[in-house]
Amino acid sequence: SGNCFTRYTTMYGATVAIQGKMHNISLYVRAYFVQPNARWNVIRYLLASHFIFYWSLKRRMFDWKNPQYPQDPGTFKDICHDVLIPKGVLIPIEALALQTYKGNKHKLLFSWSIIALKRIMQAPMPVGEKGNPMLHSEFEQTSLVADLKKEIVEMRGAIGVIDNSMLFPIHFHYYHMVNMTVFVYIVLLSYILAIKDNPLTVVIYPLTLLVVLGLLNTANAMSDPFGSDTCDFNQDMITNGIYNECKMLCEEPDEDFLSSIGNPAFNPKRNPDGSIDTEAAKASSDPEASKKDEEEEAPAAKEVLWSTSDVQAIIDERDSLKEEMRRGGVEDLTEKIKLLVDVNVKGFTALERMNMIPHEIQEANMAAMLRVDKLEHLVTKQLASLVGELRGDAFDTRYVTVPPTDMPQSRAEAEQGSIDGLQAGVAARIVSPRQGGR
Repeated sequence: SGNCFTRYTTMYGATVAIQGKMHNISLYVRAYFVQPNARWNVIRYLLASHFIFYWSLKRRMFDWKNPQYPQDPGTFKDICHDVLIPKGVLIPIEALALQTYKGNKHKLLFSWSIIALKRIMQAPMPVGEKGNPMLHSEFEQTSLVADLKKEIVEMRGAIGVIDNSMLFPIHFHYYHMVNMTVFVYIVLLSYILAIKDNPLTVVIYPLTLLVVLGLLNTANAMSDPFGSDTCDFNQDMITNGIYNECKMLCEEPDEDFLSSIGNPAFNPKRNPDGSIDTEAAKASSDPEASKKDEEEEAPAAKEVLWSTSDVQAIIDERDSLKEEMRRGGVEDLTEKIKLLVDVNVKGFTALERMNMIPHEIQEANMAAMLRVDKLEHLVTKQLASLVGELRGDAFDTRYVTVPPTDMPQSRAEAEQGSIDGLQAGVAARIVSPRQGGR
């Protein structure tokens, strides 16, 4: 039974190693390949080899008339049409090529996987992975291919351990000698207990038979862990489980935050002493509670009461401003007015110095400047209303102040006053409500 147990643990370790290698390859291609199709083209041949290997074990033992395998696993064509093609690990032309292949079918698929890996690394995107931002340098590409090849070769070695162990069962002579030894031991034990003339032998002998024959049957069951005994491996669960895991790793879309992984800011917050800030971590783990706490801590907003007249006045101002802006750009209009004022002021100042301005032109110019000043005042008022509305100030705090000017009484005073006012710039000024309140 010791040899059988060693055989059992060896094949269990190889079975787990196969699954581990499949997981490693899936993690490699998910981390470095950005295209799901490229990931699947590398891993699918290994999954097909996995399915075919366990089918070949059942097929071989059934052909050898092993009582552990009473059910016919079917032909290779059956497994292709029932399992491999529907699961997407092979296409019909590949299945046909494997049917005509005379060698070990599951080993041929390892070379197909390595060829697919090589072609994917050589072809540019989107056909292959050449130019992949995850593989910037040639060293990274070479290192990835070497690591994947190593995993594939080690996976083939683990399959070889199971295959060779199943091809070399417990030697018949050793098995026959152990059975004969047990039989002789039982016969001699019955004779010895019988001559003892002790009533306890009625209990001792059956218990001894139970232990010895139980060990013998346990050894028989452990010698072939891929049969139909209760302690044998569940092959369907093993193959389907690793298939589902690899398929998820290859086809599931990448997480949204992958581009932030490795960024120092994308880490749990730490205290000045370097320890994890548990309060911040707790708050980030429960965003609803954090939001609720923020709402409780936030001061209540001051309620602002608006009268109907104020609201209507604001609406009227907004509509008026929209209409004005629709007709033409307010800012462009203001710049043009300023330019016109500057030019006229400079020109009339020069003419006045030369005493060449007729009184009629001076009067017309004064009237024009007053109209321009009034228009600029209106534009400034509209801009002030817009600023106050965007800032959210109350209506009664938004106003435009115009510096008081005395209307000139005489023609000379009017001319001088208009020229001085235009040289000083725009008469109207926008006064901030906050500054005015102070």
